[in-house]
Amino acid sequence: MADFDEVWCIDGGKSSLKAIKIQRSGNGAEIVAAEKIEHPSGAGPEANAAAISTLASQHSVNGPLAIALPSRSALTSFITVPPVDGKKLEELIGYEAQQNIPLPMEDVIWDSHVCGDTDDGEKEIGIFAVRQEEVSDLLEDLDSDNLGVDVLTLGNVGLLNLIRFDLRPKRPMVALEIGAQHTDLVIVNESRYWFRSIPVSGKDFTNALQERFNCSEEEAENLKVTAAKSDHAAKIFEVLQPLLRDLVSEINRSIGYYKSRAGELKIEDLFLFGGSGKVVGLRKFLEDNLRIRVQIFKSLQRVRIRPEANVVQQDLQSFTSCIGAGLQALGLGDVQLNLLPQEQQEAAEFKKKQKLVLGATASLYLLIVFFILIFGGKIDDANAVLQEAKLVNELKANEKKLTELQEEGRSNLEARQNLLLAHGAGRLAPTEVMALIASIPNSELVSESVRIEVEDGPDKDSTRGSVEAEQESLNTRKTWLSGFEIRKVRVREDGTILDKGAKADSEDVVYNDRYQVTVRGFRYDQGDATTNNNQLKAMVADPIEASLKASFGEADYGRERVSREVGMETMLMWAQDDNFKMGRTRGGSDDAAKDHGTPLYPWTIRWIYPPLPGESTGEEE
Repeated sequence: MADFDEVWCIDGGKSSLKAIKIQRSGNGAEIVAAEKIEHPSGAGPEANAAAISTLASQHSVNGPLAIALPSRSALTSFITVPPVDGKKLEELIGYEAQQNIPLPMEDVIWDSHVCGDTDDGEKEIGIFAVRQEEVSDLLEDLDSDNLGVDVLTLGNVGLLNLIRFDLRPKRPMVALEIGAQHTDLVIVNESRYWFRSIPVSGKDFTNALQERFNCSEEEAENLKVTAAKSDHAAKIFEVLQPLLRDLVSEINRSIGYYKSRAGELKIEDLFLFGGSGKVVGLRKFLEDNLRIRVQIFKSLQRVRIRPEANVVQQDLQSFTSCIGAGLQALGLGDVQLNLLPQEQQEAAEFKKKQKLVLGATASLYLLIVFFILIFGGKIDDANAVLQEAKLVNELKANEKKLTELQEEGRSNLEARQNLLLAHGAGRLAPTEVMALIASIPNSELVSESVRIEVEDGPDKDSTRGSVEAEQESLNTRKTWLSGFEIRKVRVREDGTILDKGAKADSEDVVYNDRYQVTVRGFRYDQGDATTNNNQLKAMVADPIEASLKASFGEADYGRERVSREVGMETMLMWAQDDNFKMGRTRGGSDDAAKDHGTPLYPWTIRWIYPPLPGESTGEEE
C-alpha cells in the first residue's frame, strides 16, 4: 500500500492534462503546486504525452508519481463471495477474476478491493482490469521523460476516495462526474460502493450545440459553459434537453440496478463533478426529474490549496480525480488500487524503502567495524568508531527534531495569520470579498459634495431648484456604506455559526476557514419598512447574490444566501449635511427640516463566504 508524504499526481484527459503536487498536512492534505495543460483542438492520444513532457520541463517531477487512468479504459466487475479470509479469499477472487474479465488474463493487469459485507454476510469485491498494452504505452511515454510511476489507479476510484475523505457522507449518495468523453456514476453506501460508466458526455453536449447553431467546436464549448449568462440560455437548454433526458434515464436505471443488488435503500443526494456539470439548467433539471437533492461540488474541506496552486480552486471540477489519486498515494484513500505490473510495484516499493535502508546502513557499518576492532584488541580505535556511531545517531535525531520544529513553526505562522484575519476588521480580507462589496451599484463610502453657484437674475431660483431636484433624484438611487466587518468563523452544515471556542457535536459537519461578511450603510427613508426592505434587496442584496451565483451557482432550493436587516422608524438617523438634505423634509415647516435634516434608514447585510456546499448561508426573508 502506497503511503508517501508527498507525491505528484497526473490525470490525462481527452481535452487537457491535470497535475498536482500534494503532501500530508496534519490529518489532511495540502496541494502545493498544480498545472492544467490544455490540448490543441482535434489532438489525438499523443497529446497527453506532449503535455507530460511540458509538465516535466516546468516542474521537478522527480519524487513519487501517481497516475489516474480514465475509468473508461478499465473493465470493472462487482462480485460476492462467501465470508472467508486469507489464502482462501485470494483464491476465490482469482477464480472470479478469470470468470469476469472477458480477455485473456495474460493481456490484462488487474487488482481487487473488498468493498464490504452484504446483508447476507457475504463479501462484496470490486475487480478492476486494464489492458496490458495500454499500461505499457503509458509507462513508455513516462520513461521518455525519466518519470517512474509508483501508483496507477482509475479516475472513478480517485473520485470515490475524494468523496470518502472530504465529504464523508453519512447516508447513501450518488456522485456524477461528467467528463469530456464519458460520465462516471458512483454510488457510495457506507463502506460499499458501485461504479458505472454512462454513455452521455460533455462532448455530446458540445456536438449538439455545434449542429444546432452551426458553429465551431470552440464556440460550442464556450456556449456550453457560459450559457447561464447568455441571452440565448433558453434556446441552449432546449437543444440540450434530449441529452439531459437520456442522462436522467441512465441515472434512474443505475440506481434501480444497484438497489436490486444491495436491497432497498433511500438515496436523497446527488453531487455533480466534472467540467460539464456547469451546463445551463443541469442541476435543476436533474433535481426536478430525479426527485432528489442535487448539489454542485464547489469547495474542499480537508484539503488545503496554496496560492501558487490556485488553478485548482478556479477549476476544482476538473481536478477531482487527480486529487483523489493523490489522497490514495498519501495513504488517505479508502480504496488502495494499483494497476501497475507486479514488477513495477516491487521496484516502486524498493525505491520507497531505499532511503530507510541507506539511512540505517551507515550505523550498521560502523557497528560492525566496532566489534571487529573490539575482538582485535584495538580498544582505542573501537572507541573512536563508537563515537562516530553515536554522532550518526545524534545527527539523525537532530534531523527529526528539525523537521518537527519546521512543522511547528509553520503551524504557528498559520495560527498567527488566522488570528490576524479574524481580528483585522477586514483589512486583510480576501480580495474576492472586497470585489463583492465593490459590486454594489451606486454605493459610496463618502457622499459627493455638490456646490451650487448661480448668478443673480430672474432664473436664479428655477436654476437652483432644477439642480437640487436632479441631486435629489440621484441620491434616492444611491446608498452610502458606513463600514464593513469580515471575521473568520466556523459554520455548521445548517448555516449556524459556532461560537468562538465552542465544540461541535460529534454528528455535526463543520466547515472551517469561512468568513462572515457584514456590510452596513444607509439610504434615504422611503416612508415604510416594506418599501425600504424591497429597495434594499434590489439595490444591495441582489447584486451580492448575483455575484455569488456567478461564482458558486444557484443557492439551494432558491433560498437567498444574503440576509438583510433594515432600521425601523424609531431607528431612523437624521443627517444635517447639505449633501443629504437637498430640500427634503419630514413633515412640518421648512424651519423644522433645517433643524432635523434628512431622514435616513440604516441597513445591514450579511453572508458567509465562500457559501456552504449545497446550502443557503443566509436567513430566509
